[in-house]
Amino acid sequence: MTRILIAGGPRVGKTYRAQQLAAELGIPARSTDDLIGRLDWSAASLEVSTWMEEAGPLLIEGVAVGRAIRKFMARNEGAPADVVYLGTTPREPLTSRQVGMAKGCETVWNEIAGELVRRGVRIEEF
Repeated sequence: MTRILIAGGPRVGKTYRAQQLAAELGIPARSTDDLIGRLDWSAASLEVSTWMEEAGPLLIEGVAVGRAIRKFMARNEGAPADVVYLGTTPREPLTSRQVGMAKGCETVWNEIAGELVRRGVRIEEF
């Protein structure tokens, strides 16, 4: 079974990577961006964490993925995915708001990375 999460700050290529993998693997990609405007930041990451509990293959990308992983792991013993692809380098200049988001993503990632590895999740940077 293929269970993939794509995390990272703004403009690192998460959506592009998800589109490539979705085409290659023949599974649909879900984006946390679909929740923008519908839910606040905390509610969006909680919603995404429930996506990780669904059976079957999954491919989820977005800035909220890191926080969603943290919420998933607080409720569940198992792994949220087989692999997490982590984007670390912005491909375009960031606005001051995006810089703040990137720092928040990095902080969360530093909190969860060790536990993901302990749970058997492979982490690959792109």
